[in-house]
Amino acid sequence: MRQAVFKLRHWRGNASSARNSEIGFTLVELLVVTGIIAVLIGILLPALNRARRQANAAKCSSNMRQIALAMLNYINDNRGVCPPAMITTGAIGTQPYADGWFWAAELMHQKYLNVPNVFPKGATATTPMQFDQASVLRCPEAVDPSDKAPTKGLAASVFGLYPTDSNNSVGVWGVAENPRADGQEPYGVVTWYQLNCIKTGTATSTDGLYPGGVNACPFVFFDKNVTRDLGKAGYTRKQNFVKSSANLCMVGEASVLVWIMGGTNSMPAAAPARNGDSNMYMPTIAARHGQISGNKNHAYTNIAFFDGHVALMPTQPICDYVDPTDSTHAGAPWIPQSTGVTFTLTQNAK
Repeated sequence: MRQAVFKLRHWRGNASSARNSEIGFTLVELLVVTGIIAVLIGILLPALNRARRQANAAKCSSNMRQIALAMLNYINDNRGVCPPAMITTGAIGTQPYADGWFWAAELMHQKYLNVPNVFPKGATATTPMQFDQASVLRCPEAVDPSDKAPTKGLAASVFGLYPTDSNNSVGVWGVAENPRADGQEPYGVVTWYQLNCIKTGTATSTDGLYPGGVNACPFVFFDKNVTRDLGKAGYTRKQNFVKSSANLCMVGEASVLVWIMGGTNSMPAAAPARNGDSNMYMPTIAARHGQISGNKNHAYTNIAFFDGHVALMPTQPICDYVDPTDSTHAGAPWIPQSTGVTFTLTQNAK
């Protein structure tokens, strides 16, 4: 019998010969099969790619949920006080954190998160950092550490110009001193997520960074003048400052530490219009998931909130936000709760 794409031939020898059979293909039949396979691949690959990216977005959401819960546990164990996002290193005796502080490294070091140390046990001063791709601090849609080595979180190489910019998806480490001034085993982690934080400014109640100020994010990064700023009560953040935990961003997809606001009193300079888009006031938020916009600037990002839930949100209305009642108000400080997310304590309290 002849099948659709196979040709079956029988032949019989003499009476003493066993029946033999052979299966053969004609060139036309082989081309037909090849064509059918190519068509099936063309149909299935986009669907498989979408399924893979959806699975990666779900894995990213799970990662962020674990990070948010670890942070909430840390805050509860510390009487409701939010930790610093980062403290830069200083000379011994000049400030209490000579080895610095980095939020993700401390969650690991104090066993709130089970993530790998970038330094193996017994590391010496010449031991290179090791980057684990399976870490809960890594988004599966981010830049693979083997493609681009992680770097410091304040490096210019991780300041993206628009949300889909690959610079926003490079792994970073904050503080990883080796050797440490305090004599401990060196430790650090690489993260592809960052807290919602602001860098300290002039340490006065008028710089907009204190609770009630327009730029008061829920976490603080202590950079220059660390000793002076650590002593300012206005930079303390407590959990009870959060009025709507389901709206206030705790952790976002980003590489640069100050992905919300980079200055003391204002947003980073707005990224210029690109591919017909409007100005972008939060260009360093990472758009790693979902369908990319027609102008290639935007997609979707996961955000973890203070109540522990994670939501997948489009970056364009967040990144490009301008107050419709006053065009001089744009960017993170002015985003109202009606958008589903806020980035400052001030907006969160309204």
